[in-house]
Amino acid sequence: MADAGIEPLGRPAPPPRIRLATPRDAPLLAELRLELRTALAPEIEPEAGFHERCAAWMADRLAQSGPWYCWLAEAAEGALLGTVWVQILEKLPNPVHEPERHAYVTGFYVRPAARNLGLGSALLEAALARCSERGTDTVFLWPTARSRPLYARHGFMERAGVLERRLWSRP
Repeated sequence: MADAGIEPLGRPAPPPRIRLATPRDAPLLAELRLELRTALAPEIEPEAGFHERCAAWMADRLAQSGPWYCWLAEAAEGALLGTVWVQILEKLPNPVHEPERHAYVTGFYVRPAARNLGLGSALLEAALARCSERGTDTVFLWPTARSRPLYARHGFMERAGVLERRLWSRP
């Protein structure tokens, strides 16, 4: 693959496109998931087993009309460059004026060679647009140190008052 944005003979490459993922994308999305997670922690599940399990899970979720949504960034020739997942969470019915949905952003990853091209912003904007369409009150996530500036540019801020209790800890 030529560098993103440059083709032989000096012709600019068509820009990457952002689109909703389909069940057919699950095997490639599972590869990205493995790439993302093993860059953060050592792999403990054999790659083949994980890939099969993850691709099946993703294909199942993508075949439904929610609550899971996934967008991907792909190069003109079809290479997968990045992805972001959103889960819309329903809240209990509320008798006051307050939206009854939250959204969880996860699995957000842009391959290193495709970073600094605006793909992260484009993926996040697509996800946030869906959240807005669905009447979401709050979008939450767990950022990495590297991703914090991107989220800050898109209006995310740390908020006090959230309590957490972990029920599982890494061995």
